[in-house]
Amino acid sequence: MADMNVMMMFVSVVLLFLTLRFCVTLFNFLSNPKLGYYGKHFTDKVSIIVLSSDSQIDVSDLFNSIDNQEYKNVEVIVQRDESIAKLIEQATGDYYLFITPGITIHQGLLNNLIFRTKVFNLAVLSLIPTYNASGFLAQCAYPINDFLLLNLFPLRLVRLSNSLVFAAGSNDCLFFDAEYYRQMIWNEKISDVLPAATEIVKQAKQQQFKAEVLLANKFIQNEITQVDLKNFSKGLLMYFSNNSIAALIYVLLLVPGTLAVLIIFEPVLLTLPVGLIFMSRLMIAFMTSQNPLYGLLYHPLQMLFLFVLMLRAIVRRILTSIKSK
Repeated sequence: MADMNVMMMFVSVVLLFLTLRFCVTLFNFLSNPKLGYYGKHFTDKVSIIVLSSDSQIDVSDLFNSIDNQEYKNVEVIVQRDESIAKLIEQATGDYYLFITPGITIHQGLLNNLIFRTKVFNLAVLSLIPTYNASGFLAQCAYPINDFLLLNLFPLRLVRLSNSLVFAAGSNDCLFFDAEYYRQMIWNEKISDVLPAATEIVKQAKQQQFKAEVLLANKFIQNEITQVDLKNFSKGLLMYFSNNSIAALIYVLLLVPGTLAVLIIFEPVLLTLPVGLIFMSRLMIAFMTSQNPLYGLLYHPLQMLFLFVLMLRAIVRRILTSIKSK
């Protein structure tokens, strides 16, 4: 009897976990947190700062996409050996757009960023790129980013709530109002690289500025062919603010927990957990412009990758903490 009670409690916890994740995904799906096309045109100067300290990285596709923009009042500054502070000293724009070299930008991006920033008086706006992963490893790994983000965070609440709990973002695209950037005096806190976008959003909120995180809606695309598993696993832990305990609980409930429930349940009762997983993946695929069929087919492998990579990141963080002591 005791074993049965423990099992029922375990099943209830996992089902509650799946339901809460589904509710967050549903909220994101219904609120549609994407950068829209607003049809507005501006003439403000934009400083595009390409964060690339590696001279071997090919930025030709990015430069071509900038040249093809209808927005012409831009200056492009490429980071080589300079610190972020020195790059900002060179920038003369009304807005700063920090981007990484692996992405391409598309028509309407700058006008839409400026419009969104002006309307909601934003200090910083982060866009989550549309990922185009090619190759087996990349398709197993990179969709995990969107999966975690849209299951964990109601993105609309990043702007609507002052709570630091609702903070997320991507360093692939960070758009600042230059005046707010200077008021936040971030250059004094930044050396060679920008902090994680989540930390930037938190800092903005702490100083009572507005921040927002949106899906790029194909205005920014990131072509992924190779995966640096070490940095990728480290990035996954950032979704939990580097809290190893929270990450461990999440991944244990998500993978072994869900698998155990699928094994324990009678086939006729599997409709609920399977349905929650199925609908969540469909909604995420539509929100991120991914192929929903691929999302469903790759789901078991992606969850396995998530489990292994998250455990790897947690172990590395614990070992680093022990060594530092």
